[in-house]
Amino acid sequence: MADFSPTCMQRAVASKRSYTRAIFRTHAHLADEAAGILVAGGAIGCAVAGMKLPRAREDKTVALEAYFDAISAAELSQLKLTLEQAGMLADGAAGERSVRRIVDPGWSTLWMKRFGPFRVGRRMLIVPPWKRENEHGRTTIVVQPARAFGTGHHPTTAGALRALESIVGAHAPRSILDAGTGSGILAIAAALLGKCDSEIIAIDIDPTALENARANARLNGVEKSIRFSSVPLVSIHRHFDLIVANILSGTLIELAPHLKRIVAPSGRLILGGFLADEADDVLSHYRSPLRCLSRKTHRGWTTLVMARAPR
Repeated sequence: MADFSPTCMQRAVASKRSYTRAIFRTHAHLADEAAGILVAGGAIGCAVAGMKLPRAREDKTVALEAYFDAISAAELSQLKLTLEQAGMLADGAAGERSVRRIVDPGWSTLWMKRFGPFRVGRRMLIVPPWKRENEHGRTTIVVQPARAFGTGHHPTTAGALRALESIVGAHAPRSILDAGTGSGILAIAAALLGKCDSEIIAIDIDPTALENARANARLNGVEKSIRFSSVPLVSIHRHFDLIVANILSGTLIELAPHLKRIVAPSGRLILGGFLADEADDVLSHYRSPLRCLSRKTHRGWTTLVMARAPR
């Protein structure tokens, strides 16, 4: 899944350049979608002021910072109108817009301060490579943040990790597919939590994501336990005991026939990457022949666990 998260700058930029920063107050659960609109409108990156960890109490509204090389007042007004019409601006924020020209504060290293070790689920500790830590009773997963989505901070990644942890611990799946691997964090977690006993395949159509995923696998010493591939999902015809797909809702709906087809009898399918108000629509495309075992929502994002009946 490509990183559209507003929790980090989408790319590092050279020092001593200046940028236009515009701040929009948005509903917290719609910040990612708002960031997507702003990036499509020319922003080189977006960030939520004061990023929070997965278990932190979520504010109802957030200050979404958008950075531009250059943008006119008319273009900013159009972006604000687009957000307003989409219902993404918080009440009373339609007339609000804080704009200023700033000098690069050193983004190439500043973002590193925002990503420290943090816990996910009962057994996982996510750490960056520059601050490796261990904690008794937890499996350390090293993630190098890059363009590929998935450091574990975002609630949809954290939700998929928790579901994966539960299933790997209870069912010990022999074959696992990570569809849309992004940073590779889910496939890596499966390899580490399952003690590398499972066959794990991770696919992504983005070559940058695959490069990042392979690098993260090396950081965790599981590069030989995961087969990374750019093969399209439609070309896969074998079955898997566990499939995890943490992708956008529209893509999950489009891929539903193919994902359902390759879930093995008694197998599990983890679906994530969509907002709570999109869950019913996603579920309707998977409910037959699969059944829903679990539906959990955290900070506005839902994770579904589906199952196929045994033969």
